[in-house]
Amino acid sequence: MADILTIIAPVFLLIMLGYGLGRTRLFPEGSSAILIAFVWYIAIPALLFSSLAPRDLPQPSELVLVGAYYGSLLFLYGVAVVIARFVFRLTLAEQGIFALSACFANGGFVGIPIIEGAYGAEGVRLFLVLLSFHSLTLLPTTTIIIEHAKGRGDGPGILVRTFMSIRQNPIILALLTGLSWSALGLPYPLWLERLVGLPAASASPVGLFAAGLALSRVQISGDLMQAAVAMVLKLFVLPVIVFSVAHYWLMLADMWVGVATLMAALPSGMIAYSFAMQHGVGSRRAATTVLISTGGSAVTLSVVLLTLRAFGYSD
Repeated sequence: MADILTIIAPVFLLIMLGYGLGRTRLFPEGSSAILIAFVWYIAIPALLFSSLAPRDLPQPSELVLVGAYYGSLLFLYGVAVVIARFVFRLTLAEQGIFALSACFANGGFVGIPIIEGAYGAEGVRLFLVLLSFHSLTLLPTTTIIIEHAKGRGDGPGILVRTFMSIRQNPIILALLTGLSWSALGLPYPLWLERLVGLPAASASPVGLFAAGLALSRVQISGDLMQAAVAMVLKLFVLPVIVFSVAHYWLMLADMWVGVATLMAALPSGMIAYSFAMQHGVGSRRAATTVLISTGGSAVTLSVVLLTLRAFGYSD
Protein backbone atom coordinates (compact mmCIF):
# COMPACT_ATOMS: atom_id res chain seq x y z
CA MET A 1 0.00 0.00 0.00
CA ALA A 2 2.85 2.39 0.81
CA ASP A 3 4.27 2.21 -2.72
CA ILE A 4 0.83 2.86 -4.20
CA LEU A 5 0.61 6.00 -2.07
CA THR A 6 3.98 7.08 -3.47
CA ILE A 7 2.37 6.95 -6.93
CA ILE A 8 -0.94 8.59 -6.03
CA ALA A 9 -0.05 11.09 -3.28
CA PRO A 10 2.40 13.34 -5.21
CA VAL A 11 -0.07 13.64 -8.09
CA PHE A 12 -2.96 14.88 -5.97
CA LEU A 13 -0.80 16.93 -3.63
CA LEU A 14 0.48 18.88 -6.63
CA ILE A 15 -3.09 19.34 -7.88
CA MET A 16 -4.06 20.55 -4.38
CA LEU A 17 -1.11 22.97 -4.41
CA GLY A 18 -2.31 24.44 -7.70
CA TYR A 19 -5.87 24.57 -6.38
CA GLY A 20 -4.83 26.35 -3.20
CA LEU A 21 -2.57 28.90 -4.89
CA GLY A 22 -5.20 29.44 -7.56
CA ARG A 23 -7.48 30.90 -4.92
CA THR A 24 -4.89 33.54 -4.00
CA ARG A 25 -3.74 36.69 -5.79
CA LEU A 26 -0.45 35.07 -6.69
CA PHE A 27 -1.97 33.46 -9.77
CA PRO A 28 -4.57 35.80 -11.29
CA GLU A 29 -7.39 34.87 -13.66
CA GLY A 30 -6.02 33.34 -16.85
CA SER A 31 -2.86 31.85 -15.33
CA SER A 32 -4.11 28.28 -15.73
CA ALA A 33 -4.96 28.84 -19.39
CA ILE A 34 -1.36 29.83 -20.15
CA LEU A 35 0.09 26.79 -18.38
CA ILE A 36 -2.47 24.44 -19.92
CA ALA A 37 -1.67 25.78 -23.39
CA PHE A 38 2.04 25.09 -22.80
CA VAL A 39 1.41 21.55 -21.60
CA TRP A 40 -1.16 20.74 -24.29
CA TYR A 41 0.67 22.25 -27.28
CA ILE A 42 4.32 21.80 -26.28
CA ALA A 43 5.05 19.44 -23.39
CA ILE A 44 2.74 16.49 -24.11
CA PRO A 45 3.45 16.48 -27.88
CA ALA A 46 7.17 16.52 -27.05
CA LEU A 47 6.69 13.57 -24.70
CA LEU A 48 4.71 11.63 -27.31
CA PHE A 49 7.21 12.40 -30.08
CA SER A 50 10.18 11.38 -27.90
CA SER A 51 8.45 8.09 -27.03
CA LEU A 52 7.87 7.19 -30.70
CA ALA A 53 10.51 8.76 -32.93
CA PRO A 54 13.66 6.90 -31.69
CA ARG A 55 11.86 3.52 -31.42
CA ASP A 56 10.66 0.92 -33.87
CA LEU A 57 7.12 1.36 -35.12
CA PRO A 58 4.45 0.07 -32.73
CA GLN A 59 3.40 -3.49 -33.42
CA PRO A 60 0.14 -3.99 -35.34
CA SER A 61 -1.02 -6.12 -32.42
CA GLU A 62 -1.21 -2.95 -30.31
CA LEU A 63 -4.28 -2.03 -32.35
CA VAL A 64 -6.05 -4.78 -30.40
CA LEU A 65 -5.40 -2.75 -27.24
CA VAL A 66 -6.80 0.36 -28.94
CA GLY A 67 -9.86 -1.58 -30.09
CA ALA A 68 -10.44 -3.05 -26.63
CA TYR A 69 -10.32 0.34 -24.95
CA TYR A 70 -12.32 2.34 -27.47
CA GLY A 71 -14.87 -0.40 -28.03
CA SER A 72 -15.54 -0.30 -24.29
CA LEU A 73 -15.49 3.49 -24.26
CA LEU A 74 -17.98 3.92 -27.09
CA PHE A 75 -20.26 1.33 -25.48
CA LEU A 76 -20.27 3.37 -22.27
CA TYR A 77 -20.81 6.55 -24.31
CA GLY A 78 -23.98 4.96 -25.70
CA VAL A 79 -25.09 3.92 -22.21
CA ALA A 80 -24.53 7.48 -20.96
CA VAL A 81 -26.63 8.88 -23.81
CA VAL A 82 -29.46 6.48 -22.96
CA ILE A 83 -29.33 7.45 -19.26
CA ALA A 84 -29.28 11.15 -20.13
CA ARG A 85 -32.28 10.75 -22.41
CA PHE A 86 -34.56 8.41 -20.50
CA VAL A 87 -33.58 9.02 -16.87
CA PHE A 88 -32.70 12.73 -16.81
CA ARG A 89 -34.78 13.79 -19.87
CA LEU A 90 -31.98 15.94 -21.24
CA THR A 91 -32.01 17.47 -24.71
CA LEU A 92 -30.05 15.83 -27.50
CA ALA A 93 -27.17 18.30 -27.22
CA GLU A 94 -27.08 17.87 -23.44
CA GLN A 95 -26.99 14.10 -23.90
CA GLY A 96 -23.79 14.46 -25.92
CA ILE A 97 -22.12 16.67 -23.31
CA PHE A 98 -23.22 14.35 -20.50
CA ALA A 99 -21.73 11.34 -22.32
CA LEU A 100 -18.53 13.25 -23.11
CA SER A 101 -18.13 14.16 -19.42
CA ALA A 102 -18.61 10.50 -18.46
CA CYS A 103 -16.00 9.26 -20.96
CA PHE A 104 -13.29 11.86 -21.64
CA ALA A 105 -10.36 11.17 -19.30
CA ASN A 106 -7.88 13.67 -17.90
CA GLY A 107 -5.08 11.74 -19.52
CA GLY A 108 -2.61 14.45 -20.38
CA PHE A 109 -2.43 15.91 -16.88
CA VAL A 110 -3.33 13.25 -14.29
CA GLY A 111 -2.75 10.13 -16.37
CA ILE A 112 0.89 10.47 -17.38
CA PRO A 113 2.42 10.57 -13.85
CA ILE A 114 0.12 7.76 -12.64
CA ILE A 115 1.05 5.49 -15.54
CA GLU A 116 4.74 6.37 -15.28
CA GLY A 117 4.75 5.53 -11.58
CA ALA A 118 3.03 2.20 -12.15
CA TYR A 119 4.53 0.99 -15.45
CA GLY A 120 7.50 3.19 -16.36
CA ALA A 121 8.46 4.58 -19.76
CA GLU A 122 6.99 1.71 -21.79
CA GLY A 123 3.69 2.11 -19.99
CA VAL A 124 3.69 5.82 -20.81
CA ARG A 125 4.34 5.01 -24.49
CA LEU A 126 1.35 2.65 -24.60
CA PHE A 127 -0.74 5.18 -22.72
CA LEU A 128 0.12 7.97 -25.16
CA VAL A 129 -0.79 5.75 -28.10
CA LEU A 130 -4.19 5.18 -26.48
CA LEU A 131 -4.55 8.85 -25.59
CA SER A 132 -3.89 9.98 -29.15
CA PHE A 133 -7.18 8.40 -30.26
CA HIS A 134 -9.16 10.09 -27.50
CA SER A 135 -10.00 13.35 -29.25
CA LEU A 136 -10.16 11.54 -32.57
CA THR A 137 -13.17 9.51 -31.39
CA LEU A 138 -15.03 11.37 -28.65
CA LEU A 139 -14.93 14.95 -29.94
CA PRO A 140 -16.21 14.14 -33.47
CA THR A 141 -18.93 11.91 -32.03
CA THR A 142 -20.11 14.65 -29.68
CA THR A 143 -19.82 17.28 -32.40
CA ILE A 144 -22.13 15.26 -34.66
CA ILE A 145 -24.69 14.88 -31.86
CA ILE A 146 -24.67 18.62 -31.10
CA GLU A 147 -24.88 19.56 -34.77
CA HIS A 148 -27.89 17.26 -35.19
CA ALA A 149 -29.47 18.90 -32.16
CA LYS A 150 -29.00 22.30 -33.78
CA GLY A 151 -30.57 21.07 -37.01
CA ARG A 152 -27.30 21.22 -38.90
CA GLY A 153 -26.66 17.48 -39.10
CA ASP A 154 -26.99 17.07 -42.87
CA GLY A 155 -24.74 17.92 -45.75
CA PRO A 156 -21.01 18.64 -46.00
CA GLY A 157 -21.16 21.33 -43.32
CA ILE A 158 -21.19 18.82 -40.48
CA LEU A 159 -18.14 17.09 -41.93
CA VAL A 160 -16.28 20.39 -42.02
CA ARG A 161 -17.22 21.25 -38.42
CA THR A 162 -16.32 17.76 -37.26
CA PHE A 163 -12.95 17.96 -38.97
CA MET A 164 -12.35 21.39 -37.46
CA SER A 165 -12.87 19.92 -33.98
CA ILE A 166 -9.79 17.70 -34.36
CA ARG A 167 -7.60 19.13 -37.13
CA GLN A 168 -5.44 21.22 -34.79
CA ASN A 169 -5.20 18.62 -32.06
CA PRO A 170 -1.50 18.64 -31.06
CA ILE A 171 -1.61 15.04 -29.77
CA ILE A 172 -2.66 13.73 -33.17
CA LEU A 173 -0.03 15.87 -34.93
CA ALA A 174 2.69 14.61 -32.56
CA LEU A 175 1.54 11.02 -33.08
CA LEU A 176 1.74 11.32 -36.88
CA THR A 177 5.10 13.10 -36.73
CA GLY A 178 6.62 10.55 -34.35
CA LEU A 179 5.36 7.58 -36.35
CA SER A 180 6.63 9.11 -39.61
CA TRP A 181 10.04 9.81 -38.06
CA SER A 182 10.26 6.20 -36.92
CA ALA A 183 9.04 4.76 -40.21
CA LEU A 184 11.57 6.76 -42.22
CA GLY A 185 14.40 5.77 -39.87
CA LEU A 186 15.50 9.38 -39.42
CA PRO A 187 18.36 10.02 -36.99
CA TYR A 188 17.58 11.05 -33.43
CA PRO A 189 20.77 12.79 -32.29
CA LEU A 190 21.61 13.69 -28.71
CA TRP A 191 20.94 17.40 -29.20
CA LEU A 192 17.43 16.66 -30.44
CA GLU A 193 16.85 14.22 -27.59
CA ARG A 194 17.78 16.90 -25.07
CA LEU A 195 15.80 19.60 -26.87
CA VAL A 196 12.63 17.53 -26.89
CA GLY A 197 13.34 16.07 -23.46
CA LEU A 198 13.21 19.41 -21.62
CA PRO A 199 9.55 20.25 -22.32
CA ALA A 200 8.64 16.54 -22.17
CA ALA A 201 9.94 16.34 -18.60
CA SER A 202 7.72 19.26 -17.60
CA ALA A 203 4.48 17.69 -18.85
CA SER A 204 3.55 15.99 -15.57
CA PRO A 205 4.45 18.61 -12.92
CA VAL A 206 3.26 21.63 -14.89
CA GLY A 207 0.17 19.79 -16.07
CA LEU A 208 -0.85 18.76 -12.55
CA PHE A 209 -0.28 22.24 -11.15
CA ALA A 210 -2.21 23.78 -14.06
CA ALA A 211 -5.08 21.35 -13.49
CA GLY A 212 -5.29 22.47 -9.87
CA LEU A 213 -5.25 26.12 -10.92
CA ALA A 214 -8.07 25.49 -13.40
CA LEU A 215 -10.16 23.60 -10.85
CA SER A 216 -9.82 26.47 -8.38
CA ARG A 217 -12.06 28.50 -10.70
CA VAL A 218 -14.72 25.77 -10.88
CA GLN A 219 -17.62 25.66 -8.45
CA ILE A 220 -20.14 22.92 -7.74
CA SER A 221 -23.38 24.50 -8.91
CA GLY A 222 -26.55 22.62 -9.76
CA ASP A 223 -27.20 19.34 -11.57
CA LEU A 224 -25.31 17.52 -8.81
CA MET A 225 -27.19 14.25 -9.22
CA GLN A 226 -26.52 14.13 -12.95
CA ALA A 227 -22.84 15.00 -12.41
CA ALA A 228 -22.59 12.29 -9.74
CA VAL A 229 -23.98 9.69 -12.15
CA ALA A 230 -21.48 10.78 -14.82
CA MET A 231 -18.72 10.45 -12.21
CA VAL A 232 -19.83 6.91 -11.30
CA LEU A 233 -19.84 5.93 -14.97
CA LYS A 234 -16.33 7.36 -15.42
CA LEU A 235 -14.62 6.18 -12.24
CA PHE A 236 -16.37 2.86 -11.59
CA VAL A 237 -18.24 1.48 -14.59
CA LEU A 238 -15.72 2.20 -17.36
CA PRO A 239 -12.72 0.61 -15.55
CA VAL A 240 -14.77 -2.53 -14.89
CA ILE A 241 -15.79 -2.80 -18.55
CA VAL A 242 -12.28 -2.17 -19.88
CA PHE A 243 -10.68 -4.61 -17.45
CA SER A 244 -13.27 -7.30 -18.21
CA VAL A 245 -12.79 -6.98 -21.97
CA ALA A 246 -8.98 -6.82 -21.83
CA HIS A 247 -8.49 -9.46 -19.11
CA TYR A 248 -11.29 -12.01 -19.49
CA TRP A 249 -12.22 -11.73 -23.15
CA LEU A 250 -9.05 -10.79 -25.04
CA MET A 251 -6.50 -11.95 -22.42
CA LEU A 252 -4.08 -9.19 -23.32
CA ALA A 253 -0.56 -8.77 -21.94
CA ASP A 254 -0.30 -7.72 -18.30
CA MET A 255 0.97 -4.21 -18.97
CA TRP A 256 -1.65 -3.62 -21.64
CA VAL A 257 -4.46 -4.56 -19.27
CA GLY A 258 -3.03 -2.37 -16.51
CA VAL A 259 -2.47 0.70 -18.67
CA ALA A 260 -5.93 0.48 -20.27
CA THR A 261 -7.67 -0.03 -16.92
CA LEU A 262 -5.85 2.88 -15.28
CA MET A 263 -6.68 5.13 -18.20
CA ALA A 264 -10.33 4.15 -17.85
CA ALA A 265 -10.22 5.04 -14.14
CA LEU A 266 -8.90 8.59 -14.65
CA PRO A 267 -11.16 11.52 -13.75
CA SER A 268 -13.10 13.51 -16.32
CA GLY A 269 -10.96 15.93 -18.29
CA MET A 270 -11.33 19.71 -18.52
CA ILE A 271 -11.85 19.35 -22.27
CA ALA A 272 -15.41 18.18 -21.57
CA TYR A 273 -16.06 21.46 -19.74
CA SER A 274 -14.31 23.55 -22.43
CA PHE A 275 -16.30 21.78 -25.15
CA ALA A 276 -19.55 22.43 -23.27
CA MET A 277 -18.64 26.12 -22.86
CA GLN A 278 -17.76 26.38 -26.54
CA HIS A 279 -21.18 25.07 -27.58
CA GLY A 280 -23.14 26.72 -24.77
CA VAL A 281 -24.61 23.41 -23.58
CA GLY A 282 -24.48 21.83 -20.10
CA SER A 283 -21.35 23.64 -18.94
CA ARG A 284 -22.34 23.73 -15.24
CA ARG A 285 -22.95 19.99 -15.22
CA ALA A 286 -19.66 19.30 -17.01
CA ALA A 287 -17.72 21.55 -14.61
CA THR A 288 -19.23 19.82 -11.58
CA THR A 289 -18.44 16.41 -13.06
CA VAL A 290 -14.81 17.38 -13.62
CA LEU A 291 -14.42 18.73 -10.09
CA ILE A 292 -16.02 15.87 -8.14
CA SER A 293 -14.48 13.15 -10.32
CA THR A 294 -11.01 14.61 -9.80
CA GLY A 295 -11.48 14.52 -6.04
CA GLY A 296 -13.02 11.06 -6.08
CA SER A 297 -10.33 9.60 -8.30
CA ALA A 298 -7.75 9.96 -5.52
CA VAL A 299 -9.55 7.06 -3.86
CA THR A 300 -10.68 5.08 -6.89
CA LEU A 301 -7.27 5.12 -8.57
CA SER A 302 -5.75 3.69 -5.40
CA VAL A 303 -8.38 0.94 -5.41
CA VAL A 304 -7.72 0.19 -9.08
CA LEU A 305 -3.97 -0.07 -8.48
CA LEU A 306 -4.59 -2.45 -5.56
CA THR A 307 -6.94 -4.53 -7.71
CA LEU A 308 -4.45 -4.71 -10.56
CA ARG A 309 -1.80 -5.85 -8.11
CA ALA A 310 -4.15 -8.56 -6.80
CA PHE A 311 -4.57 -9.84 -10.36
CA GLY A 312 -0.81 -9.68 -10.99
CA TYR A 313 -1.01 -6.72 -13.38
CA SER A 314 1.19 -4.36 -11.34
CA ASP A 315 4.54 -4.75 -9.64
